[in-house]
Amino acid sequence: MFTNTLRILLLLLTTAVISKVALAALNPYLAAQLFSREGAYSLWWGLRLDMTAATVLATPIVLLLFAIHLGGGRPGLIKPLLFLAGLWLILTTTADAIYMLEAGRHVTFEVFTGSGLEQGLVATALTTYIAQTLTGLGLTLLLAVATWMLPLSGPPPGHTSQNHAYKKARWPAAVSILVGWLAFTTTAVRGGWSDAPQSPMSVYKIGDPNQAALAWNAPYAISYYLAKGKKRAARQQTSAPTPQDMALLADYFSSHHQQDLQLPTRQANVLIVLLESWPAVDLSSYTQANGDAAPPSAAPYFDALRQQSLTTNALYADGYRTVEGMFATFCSFPNPVGGGVAGTQLQGADYYCLPRLLKEQGFDTHFIQGSGKGIVGAFAQSLGFTHSYGKSDYDFAGTENYWGYMDDDIYRFTLDKLATLSAPYLMTVNTGTTHDTYLPDESDYIFGKENRSALRRNVIHSADGALQRFLTRLPQVVTEPTLVVLMADHTASVEPRGLERNAIPFLMFATDGSVPAQAASVSAGQLDIAPSIIDWLGGNVPWFTGQSLLAEHYDGFAHYSAGQSVNWIEGNRLVRFDVTSNDNIECLRISDNGLSLTPDSCAGAHYADMQERARAYTRYTQSLLFAGKTGEFVELLSHAATRQQANLAMTERSE
Repeated sequence: MFTNTLRILLLLLTTAVISKVALAALNPYLAAQLFSREGAYSLWWGLRLDMTAATVLATPIVLLLFAIHLGGGRPGLIKPLLFLAGLWLILTTTADAIYMLEAGRHVTFEVFTGSGLEQGLVATALTTYIAQTLTGLGLTLLLAVATWMLPLSGPPPGHTSQNHAYKKARWPAAVSILVGWLAFTTTAVRGGWSDAPQSPMSVYKIGDPNQAALAWNAPYAISYYLAKGKKRAARQQTSAPTPQDMALLADYFSSHHQQDLQLPTRQANVLIVLLESWPAVDLSSYTQANGDAAPPSAAPYFDALRQQSLTTNALYADGYRTVEGMFATFCSFPNPVGGGVAGTQLQGADYYCLPRLLKEQGFDTHFIQGSGKGIVGAFAQSLGFTHSYGKSDYDFAGTENYWGYMDDDIYRFTLDKLATLSAPYLMTVNTGTTHDTYLPDESDYIFGKENRSALRRNVIHSADGALQRFLTRLPQVVTEPTLVVLMADHTASVEPRGLERNAIPFLMFATDGSVPAQAASVSAGQLDIAPSIIDWLGGNVPWFTGQSLLAEHYDGFAHYSAGQSVNWIEGNRLVRFDVTSNDNIECLRISDNGLSLTPDSCAGAHYADMQERARAYTRYTQSLLFAGKTGEFVELLSHAATRQQANLAMTERSE
């Protein structure tokens, strides 16, 4: 049985790899990479996903073989099922290859959105992608021949299903092989045991989106999303933008958005620390802005550092999970209304975010966290980080909470990495102490344990101390000019009375003093971080929808959504509305500390203008996001402005 099992696995694995290589060779965007050193590495790296697909498909066949083996029957009976398994590998790989050429990305949740279009898709394959279709047919014929000729050993001569002694003797070995197979399959599906279970998006852990496209395993991805169901797919909740929307946005963004891409001219380092789950409400430098009495600050070091850095009156997170904060921060683009990009069909789109842009300009890009890499690490690499580190990469024992390493050890690992790097680099650190309420020493619970707020403030206070120790040691390993950005990725365990769930702490400074130490009296958002970083590096990215906080005159906005509700902030005013209707519109005043809200009348012209901008921006950016065209943000607005000018000229001539 062992030999037969091995042959089944090898046939399916070979089918998966040959299909991938054959179809990739017909893709002009992948062919050049395929026959290169990087291509060979991509194929080798992708073997773990190929193995996952092969073992999952082989498992029903192995179970049938087990029953046949114990019954003394002919193992050749499994060949029809084996052929069907191999056929699934070929068909899904071929379909994905065609979709890749047609849509520019691999198939993920689109297995649901194509319902009812099967006939048209087949017609397209037969008429437009003849080479891919013929390759798939050729591979199917080869599979049929290989399956037919596959040698599968049966019972030795003289032993039949009626030979009870023979059947009894083969039980222990067969059961051992079956148990070993199931353990092997479980390990392959998980992607090992040192990190969080893999998904098709784990392919981005290779560190390069182009290499990930070649390492991708379509049968695994399609099977995975068919099994997960529609509930994991992101859905667009907004209608398409109108010409009036486009004209309004073209005028609005023309005042502070340059249309041309300017690559960074400064070869300096960037260090970003994502302060896991820190809410601004726990810092006295935010809460005392109103002059109200407040409890002692949970982060006195951060409060003091704000006085020596560039900061804003308020900064608002665009989401409620790490991956949502990452997308808004690194891509300067809003998340899907009520959801995120990571782990959905949107993750496979061709985003041109800060990490990828800097990597292409020679920056060494690293993402560090103390927990398992999981979806966060894979998402970081899909955005352009070459290296992603999790707790399994730490070469020392440290203090851990439920999630993994705590901040002092994360910072220790970071300092060790920084000491090995040469400029320029982009290093992002996602902290871990505040992912839990555990602290190693009972004396660390200085705010008590009576409620969630106290527990949250305890871990923030501990994390604040670790941050101080880290930044104190930083000059010992960082001697080149470096921009340091400290901000939360999102908040957690905060009562949503006003803006507490979205208000996050933020500051930035440069080790060479090139960033002014000032508190800008603006309400900014995570969308402004990437433009600020690229501005400090001497560049400009037109498809970043935020505005640089280093601009002489900031005229930006903050944005976030929850469910179907979108919140749009300009200065001390907020407009909240339902994206699916024109109902449930709220207008609110924001207090000086950026946290409290007071209902206001929507009758004023400023609120009407804000609502028009917010609706237009939401419809436009959501349409680009779901079409995979975020990079065309300014280009399409420019075309809209040109058309508007032409229409005005025609109107004037006709008059």
